[in-house]
Order: sequence, then C-alpha cells, then structure tokens
Amino acid sequence: MDLKYGASRENPREDGAMQRFRGHRVGQFIHWGLYALPAGRWEGKDVEFAAEFLPRVAKIPQQRWEALANDFTLADFDAERWADTAVAMGARYMTITTKHHDGFCLWPSAHTDFHMGNTPSGRDVLGELVAAYEARGIDVNFYYSVLDWRHPDWRFTLENDADNLAFARYLDFAMKQLEELAERYPSVKGFWFDGTWDESVKANGWWTWEVERMLKERLPGVVVNSRLRADDLGARHVDSNGHLMGDYESGYERRLPEPWDTSVATRDWEACMTIPQASWGYHQGPWAQSTLKHPWDVVDMIAHCTSLGCGGHDRPLHIPGRQLPAELRPPRRRLLGPCRGGDRPQGGGVARSQR
Repeated sequence: MDLKYGASRENPREDGAMQRFRGHRVGQFIHWGLYALPAGRWEGKDVEFAAEFLPRVAKIPQQRWEALANDFTLADFDAERWADTAVAMGARYMTITTKHHDGFCLWPSAHTDFHMGNTPSGRDVLGELVAAYEARGIDVNFYYSVLDWRHPDWRFTLENDADNLAFARYLDFAMKQLEELAERYPSVKGFWFDGTWDESVKANGWWTWEVERMLKERLPGVVVNSRLRADDLGARHVDSNGHLMGDYESGYERRLPEPWDTSVATRDWEACMTIPQASWGYHQGPWAQSTLKHPWDVVDMIAHCTSLGCGGHDRPLHIPGRQLPAELRPPRRRLLGPCRGGDRPQGGGVARSQR
C-alpha cells in the first residue's frame, strides 16, 4: 500500500545514537507535575484513578487546578539528589514529563503562561535535571503530551470546519513548543510522546510525520517512540503495511510482552513499568499504595524482559514524583536497590528492546 506518512524505514536504525540507546538497557521514568500536590486526593476524598487524571475525573474547575501552581514551590527539590538516585539504581537514561495532559510545563515556555516560570520559584526544572543527569553520564529523554486539556483549540474529534481550523492552530502551538524544547535543550537524546490516541490526532498523521522529521533534523541522532506516529489511514505505532513507525515500539505500558510475542525479536521496543500499578503520577491513597511492587517483582519482570532475547534493551522503572524529595520514600528506595549491579546494570540484569 502506498503511504505518504507511514514508516520512515523498513529496517531498524543502526547508527551510533540508536546503538547507544539500545545499550542503555534500563532507565528511570519520572512522572511529575502539579498533580503531585493533591496526589489523587481532592477535598478530602481519595479518587481511585490515576493521579495525573485527577482534574478530569474529579471535575476540578480549571481556575482551581491552575491555582496549584502557586503551591508548586520546589522548596526542597534537588536535581542532584534525583540524579544520584538514578546512579544508585543503575539507570543509564531518564525520561521526564515536560508537559502532561493538564498542559502545565516544567520549563518556562514562551507559548503559554502555564509553566514553571510563573510559579513562586521560577526555576527551569528541565534545565536543572538535564545538567544534573548528564553530569553523571545519564542520557535525558523528554516525555511530551500532545493531548492538552487546557488549550482552547484542543479537539478530541473533528466534527466540522471550525474544529479543523481550531485543531490546526493547536498543532501549530504544539509544534512550536517542541521546536522550543529542541532549541533550549539540544543535548536531549530522545522524545517520548503520549496523548496521541484521539481521532483528531489520528486524522492528522502528516503532523506526526513532520514532528519526527523536524526533531531529527534539529537534533541529529534523536530517538523517537512509536506512540507519536499515525499514518495516512490513522494506524498508530505500526503503519498499515505492518512497519513500525518511529524508532522503537512503546506500546508496552504497565505490562510486559508475552513470552510468545515473537515481534520483540524483530524490532526495538520499550516496556514502561510503573512502581505502583494503579497510577503513573504519585497517588497518596491506600488504593494506589496497596499496588506498590515488591522489589522481587521488579527483579522478576526485568528477568522476563531479558529472557525475550539475548541482547536486550531498556525497561524504565517509572517513578511517580512528589514535589519534595520525599518523592522516593523508603519503600521506593528499597525497591530500587535490587536494580544495582556495581555502578551499572550487569549483563542480563535488565531489558528493553530486542532484535
């Protein structure tokens, strides 16, 4: 089938940057934003759903949600300590949420007023994290949500010409933010996209193609996940001809490939596994805390990933961030211990993709 916006290649990348990404094998995925403050609880009631979806699930008025930025003080945030934790657990790369679905940005973006620059500290969280992690030899990747509940031009579906015009404006906004991230942080090694499942995005596969092209032109060697992409017909991750879009498959979310999934032997992939099964962002409620994985569960899952092939690539441990360095409370610190193997993971101890 002839596709204009399908996979950019039929075979996996073999350049040095991709080889480095494969070699990382285990990473740290930090999910952090305003939702870390209420932490799944609103007006004294725990909401039994992922903490980062709280504003939608609890139907919180936009003005009240945005007011949380005044309490996002970062009084005890220390990027150096976070990076030291990554070193201790043996992580070779880190992915940080630059903007989640609520639209709040962890950098001072010129394209919105809902960002770190307008919080009490005014600090550039991304800049501090990039500097701290890279100083320790850990590559940094950026998570970016295409979905944006706050933006007036976001559309879930495109029902008429007005929707199409509004969403075109939104896509221009998102492109400008991504260009801004590439310009401000040129050492970033990868982009991890999310929030691309709605019909509005699937109807604009050309835009996902252009985003990938733009990033790779501005940041030679940058690695992009499959979740960004949609083809001419709206197929996601894998195009309508069966070829992987992006550089690695990122469809394994809070689950691992099945032992009989032979596709993992033919393409690069990544499995993102949250420490609490119930939420990506930090949730303080007993409902979420009861799903915290035991350290040996994590070891077992890492061994499972590694068993799927002889080379192995990464599997990021997903850490729900709090505003304070209590973000790694004792149970989480103990959990990360078994991932250590001297200064770094030893052969066979971790996993990501496989070919």
